[in-house]
Amino acid sequence: MSLGLLVGRFGNFLREQPVVPTEIGPEHNFPMQLERLREQFGHDMILLTMLSRADGEAAPQERQVIFEFCLERARKAGTPATAMEAAELGDYLRDLRPTMAQFDPAIRRLEECGKDEVLALVAAAKAVVDADGARRAQEAEFLADLSRELHALEALDAPLSPA
Repeated sequence: MSLGLLVGRFGNFLREQPVVPTEIGPEHNFPMQLERLREQFGHDMILLTMLSRADGEAAPQERQVIFEFCLERARKAGTPATAMEAAELGDYLRDLRPTMAQFDPAIRRLEECGKDEVLALVAAAKAVVDADGARRAQEAEFLADLSRELHALEALDAPLSPA
């Protein structure tokens, strides 16, 4: 199975969650101070937040996992968040309610990522599912299977889409 197909399965999994927002509305105002972080992993924030809200509301523990994932991504990219950016990011994630209008572009952006980035997102998704203690067996099983399949892929560190 290819990385693209696995990302597509992840997208379908999120789309099938019981309370994924379906309204089309204006995007939540993104703080200008966080624009560089948005460019790096705004798609991850959208996808993980949609997963965290699948049961109706993102629990503080789930938002904390997403927050820490974003800070770690920035650090690994060599551009760690400042204290001000971290505070802004926490505020932003608290109120983030992604719409389906944001979902498809986020999945397309994930398709452009390499295997390691997709694996990191799936690991973060597993942590989000486990964070509030209300773990649904279907979510845990799907994410564990997806992670195993991603690990089994050979030599797929290049992006899926041509640059």
